[in-house]
Amino acid sequence: MIDKDGKIIYIGKAKDLKKRIRQYFQKNYEHSTRTKKLLENVEDIKIIAVDSDLEAIILEHNLIKEFKPKYNVIMKDDKNYVYIKITNEDFPRIQIVRRVEKDNAKYIGPKTAAHKVEDTLRILKNTLLFRHCGLDIKFTKENLIEPHNVEISKKTIKYPCLDFYTNRCIGPCIGKCTPEEYKKIIINIESFFSGKADEIFKTLREQMNHYAGIRNFEKAAKTRDKIKKLEDILEKQKVSDPNQEDKDIINYCVTQGKAYFNLFQIRGGKLIGQENFTLSALDVDENSQNQEILEEFLKQYYELATDIPKEILIPHNLENEQEIKNFVDKVSAKKIHFLVPKQGIKDRLLEMSLNNARIFADRQKFSWRTQDDLTENAAKDLKKLLRIKNDLKRIECYDISHLSGTETVGSMIVFFQGVPKQSHYRKFKLRTIENKPDDYKSMEELLTRRFSKIALQVQQKDYEFRSSTKKDKNFIEKNNKVNLEKTDRDFYVLKKNIKQLGFIGIKKHSDKVSELRNLWVLKSERGKKLGYKLINEAIKKSKTKRVYAICRKKLKDYYLMLGFEEIKKTPEELNERYSYCQKKYKNMICLLYDKNKHKPDESFSKIPDLVVIDGGKGQLSVANKIFAQFKLDIPHIALAKEMEEIFTPGKANSIKLPSNNEALKLIQRARNEAHRFAISFNQQLRTKKMFESGKTSS
Repeated sequence: MIDKDGKIIYIGKAKDLKKRIRQYFQKNYEHSTRTKKLLENVEDIKIIAVDSDLEAIILEHNLIKEFKPKYNVIMKDDKNYVYIKITNEDFPRIQIVRRVEKDNAKYIGPKTAAHKVEDTLRILKNTLLFRHCGLDIKFTKENLIEPHNVEISKKTIKYPCLDFYTNRCIGPCIGKCTPEEYKKIIINIESFFSGKADEIFKTLREQMNHYAGIRNFEKAAKTRDKIKKLEDILEKQKVSDPNQEDKDIINYCVTQGKAYFNLFQIRGGKLIGQENFTLSALDVDENSQNQEILEEFLKQYYELATDIPKEILIPHNLENEQEIKNFVDKVSAKKIHFLVPKQGIKDRLLEMSLNNARIFADRQKFSWRTQDDLTENAAKDLKKLLRIKNDLKRIECYDISHLSGTETVGSMIVFFQGVPKQSHYRKFKLRTIENKPDDYKSMEELLTRRFSKIALQVQQKDYEFRSSTKKDKNFIEKNNKVNLEKTDRDFYVLKKNIKQLGFIGIKKHSDKVSELRNLWVLKSERGKKLGYKLINEAIKKSKTKRVYAICRKKLKDYYLMLGFEEIKKTPEELNERYSYCQKKYKNMICLLYDKNKHKPDESFSKIPDLVVIDGGKGQLSVANKIFAQFKLDIPHIALAKEMEEIFTPGKANSIKLPSNNEALKLIQRARNEAHRFAISFNQQLRTKKMFESGKTSS
């Protein structure tokens, strides 16, 4: 179903389409609130016919994932879920990932609490000594006579990392174990996550007794602590099934337009864990059993799941049970069974799952409400404090990081509506200062690189770029040797108000090649970077991915700044044109702009509502200088670390807020995130440099 704007608002399936649509539009039919709102917004209906129920349910599911219609039930973005990945190698790595790929690795999940998974793996690592590095290790010898019997990225290493020396890794990188020995560790890890941890506890208790026997009480105590931590992780395994069956127990509650699901995983008769999920469910009746919600959860969850049992307990029957079963059978590659228990232990398990779903719902509602209120109030308070006109939706924060002047980097982080927007984060490798720390000059370079294009964008916002008309004919022909009536290219004109300022031509040679021609700007308007504007807009208008320009060699840098690159061999379509230009003008070059390499930077095109600089008066003065230079009226402040003082332009005295002030906490969070992001990039560069220098010396 489609609304008046052409947007898909609902996707559904039906065996009898005529009956289903008639049902929707019957005046006397009792529709839910959600369906009523849906029908109020429907403008058109599109139909896709398929050959089977299974095809219909798969197509429906895929379309819902792609378009996320407003009135469908949709699980919270799976980017928030994590999997434990065990790689398919001689010495497998254990990683936390957010996507299941077809790479022959084993995946365990999805898990909704990434921090719990990290904590668990950290404890297991100290217990089972699996490797944590990113090395590609290949076993090359059958015996362990020599210490270096492995190949690491086509090169053996002499020394292991610190994990080996601190007894946190068994040392496969230097041949301290065979793949068979290492596999035993991996099997123990898999067993742990499937609820079969007895072997691990047996091994640890033997170690503890051994250390106690030789009176090494320190190591015995550490081993005892490991056992306690692992027992704490498995504490929730209070449910047991004498039949040792594998099953999932699913229940949910609906409140305030969302459905909150709880899922218990029972493996080998033990409760090995629970996961909680949220689905959007617009205007669903809280007191009703909603078939669509449960069906959509089953489809969306089991498409993601890597461990699907044969028995799944659900709170009520499904309207399309056989279709859902066929779908789950297909993704799990085995026969599954849905069960709605009415009494006994299975019914009690469902009731326990429902109670946990309600607890999860209450917790989520409270946390979301609280966080939203705090963020909204913080932004309002900050807006009032700084006397800013616009709402503070987008806040950008900048910081510098270096080690004694080496590997100087800058960071830009973005908070949108009080929440970090990591896709808009940007990092800068600064070039102004080498080996001599100068935070002021570094900040100047950072802000210049960020806001120079914004300044140009603001300055040129009133310019109009459009296709040429008959009214532009005299202007173009007068200033360029071209006859528009006989031309083989499209011309575009740049105007401000009604004044013509410049033009550019585009010639399409083939489906793959187009060429920029006849760039010209009024003499009185030169120096305002209107040429950049014309070229950039012409590239957008061109219908090919590869755009060429033939120009004099002295203009090379001009085009390079716009993202062009010089090429030695021109495409066949331009050979004749290039030869002509070379003969007539000499010193000609051919340049290429590849659209595949230059995708628009969404973050850089946005203008912030507030800029926060990590630093004091000195850093603020740098920001003042840059914004004055570019004639940008963007609110900006500096936050000094020691006293957490806020410095504002034109004010001698700083602003000091109480430590519990929410406005202060908001900009502190942004500042701390910018600091973290800058440091991590600096460390990354230093590590890379150390590695490269080590390779050179060896």
